[in-house]
Amino acid sequence: MAALDLDLLSDYLDGDQNEYGLDFAATHGFLCAIAVGPQQQNWLSLLFDQNEQQVPVEIITQIKLWLADIQQTLSNEELIEFPFEIEEADVDSSLGDWSVGFVDAMFTNEEAWFQDEIEETLVELTLPMMVFSGIDDEDPQMESFRRNGQLMDELAEEIPDNLTEIYLLYHAPEA
Repeated sequence: MAALDLDLLSDYLDGDQNEYGLDFAATHGFLCAIAVGPQQQNWLSLLFDQNEQQVPVEIITQIKLWLADIQQTLSNEELIEFPFEIEEADVDSSLGDWSVGFVDAMFTNEEAWFQDEIEETLVELTLPMMVFSGIDDEDPQMESFRRNGQLMDELAEEIPDNLTEIYLLYHAPEA
């Protein structure tokens, strides 16, 4: 079986040959949402905008290995780490790109994500991703968050714990 090669993925996803997919950081965000959220059958097709047949087989294999690695991290009760340095907690950064990928995946399966009984908790847990994604840039509250550098740093630090909490919302056995 092939081993996960993040350098290969980074070269492809951030390169010119990637015509249909997200960049490296956004792909990781997308895969994190797939791993922590409710089951999504056609995630690979959605990731490559229905063009996964145009993507080299080795890249598809690596994407699947990356998702399996994220799922294993969660199963081991470990925090998901970003595969890039967070240069600054800003919308225009790798973390911003990561958040775009996360939010994209979340909204491809919106009905399953936002179940009534957990919606309020989910909105709280996904607030950092929403802020960093740049979505709702017309919203004055979101804009005030983005202007507060200390708050942005705090929101960035919450993301790994929030991913675990989201995972538990959908995957923990009912008590």
